Amino acid sequence: MQTEMSTVHKAGFVNIIGHPNAGKSTLMNELLGEKISIVTAKEQTTRHRILGMLNEEDYQIVFSDTPGILKPAYKMQEAMMKSISSIFSDADHILLIVDVAHPREFEPTTLEKMASLDIPITVLLNKLDLSTPENVLPQVEFWKKQLPKAEVFVISALHKHGIKALITRIVDLLPESPPY
Repeated sequence: MQTEMSTVHKAGFVNIIGHPNAGKSTLMNELLGEKISIVTAKEQTTRHRILGMLNEEDYQIVFSDTPGILKPAYKMQEAMMKSISSIFSDADHILLIVDVAHPREFEPTTLEKMASLDIPITVLLNKLDLSTPENVLPQVEFWKKQLPKAEVFVISALHKHGIKALITRIVDLLPESPPY
């Protein structure tokens, strides 16, 4: 009698968040292997969440590229920030992307919300190609203190540095689930 081996399948939602121009859309495009999100130097090009799926035999990841987190200065930005409010509640994993070459502070309430989450958070220090080790190492330590439960990866989405390792880690952290 022959028995079939069942393969564990994983699937989940991964939200990409960060400040404007931190590289969220570039990262999404690299993770998916195709251009789904608009990439431009102009801030706030992504005005609504953009979904993209990465399907493989044993996993499925639904990525969500979100508008940049900022303090709203006018009505359209207020509306964009309201659409971001669900990013913490509808994800199985959060990727917080930070421009390591030009770091900006997050609102304390945003950091508190992330620290209180019971889902994996990965801090991505992006744009390694535009920085130096002297700038990167203090930021790694800073983020380990800010979000002690989070993992910190140093990447360059534009040059694909660290992307394969990141996908592997995301898959490790996904829940077991059939494809959506």
